[in-house]
Amino acid sequence: MQDINRFGWRLAVITAGALLVLFGLYWGGKFVLKTTLDGGLGGGKSKVAADSEKDSDGDGVADFYEVTFYNSDPNNPDTDGDGVDDLTEITTGRDPLTPGPEDIVKPPTGKQVAVQTTYTQKYLASLPIDVPREQILDQGQLENYVNANKGELLPLIKEGTIKITPAEGAEAIKGYLDIVSSTSNTKLAPVTSADLEAAFRLQVSSANSEPMIKIAEALRNNVEILEAVEVPAEAAAFHTKLLAASMSLRDNANLLRDVNKDFVGGLIGAKNIEELGLVWQELAAEINNLEVKYGLE
Repeated sequence: MQDINRFGWRLAVITAGALLVLFGLYWGGKFVLKTTLDGGLGGGKSKVAADSEKDSDGDGVADFYEVTFYNSDPNNPDTDGDGVDDLTEITTGRDPLTPGPEDIVKPPTGKQVAVQTTYTQKYLASLPIDVPREQILDQGQLENYVNANKGELLPLIKEGTIKITPAEGAEAIKGYLDIVSSTSNTKLAPVTSADLEAAFRLQVSSANSEPMIKIAEALRNNVEILEAVEVPAEAAAFHTKLLAASMSLRDNANLLRDVNKDFVGGLIGAKNIEELGLVWQELAAEINNLEVKYGLE
């Protein structure tokens, strides 16, 4: 059991860590720019992090982001030749490809935001009407908003959702743990850190969300499987937490999937997934306790 269930739960913990690194890269690349990240997932740098370091023209905007996000010239610090370098233009909300002050466009804020259905719209509506463009993406301000609006980490599981079986003892626990492990239950889709890195990178660099959509669908399917599992009474509390954590991961992965439509919603999704890492670690420890109790290690 050790090589099956513990390995499956390690994947969940790595997944949360990978998303935190990736979203830090997205934030740093698209809105604050040059940043150096290490992988933080077992040593070495991810390919995404390595790509983000080269800055041929020394303007503070890494080549990867000039080519991928802004279509600016990685060999020219002032692509549009208006005397304002690319870094300054991007960080103040201007277009590095359009010369002069005409490229400054400020989105509606405060009472000007007529529709408030996404987190981003609600965030913009919370700002003053006369807020300067460069302050709209203030990182500290955004972080405060995310922390205040991210909601409960784990959803409440309705009474009666968990299906309790009278089976008990070592065989019952062994059978249950095999069902909820993606390495022994082929119906559960394993979502690895490599899957998420590739999907997220493709989404933010080319607006191709198909891989992230597939991951979100896999997480939805996993929740449906866990909802149908018959659970020994001894594991009911564990399964309740597992189901709640899986639902939260699904819902917040959906926010990441939709980041190009709702950037602030994506930040909230990333923050919640970061915090889910601790929950997955707790679940792994509880699995270990059951395995030790019944000699299933």
